[in-house]
Amino acid sequence: MRYLARTRRELGFPTPFNVLGPLTNPVVPDRAVIGVHSKTLGPVMAEALKTLGRRNYAVVCGDENLDEISIAGLSHVWHIQQDGEIKNYTIHPQDFGVPCHPLSAAVGSTLEDNVATLKRLLGNELEDRDVPIRDFVLVNTGFLLFVAGVAESMKEGAALARIALESGKAHALLKDFAQTTQTLKAEEEVKAAEH
Repeated sequence: MRYLARTRRELGFPTPFNVLGPLTNPVVPDRAVIGVHSKTLGPVMAEALKTLGRRNYAVVCGDENLDEISIAGLSHVWHIQQDGEIKNYTIHPQDFGVPCHPLSAAVGSTLEDNVATLKRLLGNELEDRDVPIRDFVLVNTGFLLFVAGVAESMKEGAALARIALESGKAHALLKDFAQTTQTLKAEEEVKAAEH
């Protein structure tokens, strides 16, 4: 699937691989949040995941057919419970303790601008224009922490995400992750050269 990623991005519209990726991923976490680009696809994806034996998974779709939780208003959830029941409900940014923002306030720009925004976000040096992006991160991360059982509520999940950002913990984790993946890549290259 990774070899198709560039072509999928260049097409500019969803393909069947957007659906197949989460269903065929060899990594099977105990809990997960999966976004779909269409509200009609939500229950189909949830049923497919249920059939595959997945539990404590949530499929989400922003009301604008956004494949993540929307910061602009309602998002739809199909939550596969431990017993296999699929609960369908809607959530709103207010459930996370953050206000709504228009999606246009939370879109990316050029690579350079996106890198600068990420640095401000992780460095806790936000400008006013960054608040919608931060809140977008809080609702999506907060929901993942809720589904993962780390937080008792969506609001608590968003609060934990905010603490991770503001304390620098998220930045430290990202740096550690980058360093670890670079080390693993270097080790793979050495092994490949030896064979």
